[in-house]
Amino acid sequence: MSDLWSTLADLAVHNVVWSLLAVGGMNATLADIQRYAVDTRHWVTSEQFVTFFSITQAAPGPNGMAVALIGFQAAGLAGALVTTVAKIVPSALVAYFVSDWVEQRNRSRVVLAIRRGLAPVTVGLLASAAWVFARETDVNVSRAMLTILTVLMVYRTRINPIWMVAAGAALGVAGMVS
Repeated sequence: MSDLWSTLADLAVHNVVWSLLAVGGMNATLADIQRYAVDTRHWVTSEQFVTFFSITQAAPGPNGMAVALIGFQAAGLAGALVTTVAKIVPSALVAYFVSDWVEQRNRSRVVLAIRRGLAPVTVGLLASAAWVFARETDVNVSRAMLTILTVLMVYRTRINPIWMVAAGAALGVAGMVS
């Protein structure tokens, strides 16, 4: 029983930290979540991690709910509940209490400086999350080519990314991506 409480406390503490560090959205913390959940704690495998985040990206609702699936793997229903609350509540409270202050000072030097400082950090965190996913999924030439093609299509055209998702699924079903 103490192992369960220890795991629940671990899930709570780390998800609170990830919640507060998710500058630019939950995806900015994916690299650290992967490192901790897969490499350090072994709650999920690399494949499960990618699957959980892929499922939550495709499903309606907040994409950060993949942590609930990790929590479920680590500690059952209690783990899913703890991770969900720990992931949502801290950042929601910060948003609630800070948003009015920021709105009142939207053009102030302090707010503008914070935004300028956070923008490159957010891009760097998102790039590291992209690297984690590419490393875990691009295990052969066909997958790597599909990743590169998707990046180019989304970057160079105005095609809605959902069409790339549909194309990837169709190629997978057809057996062209293994």
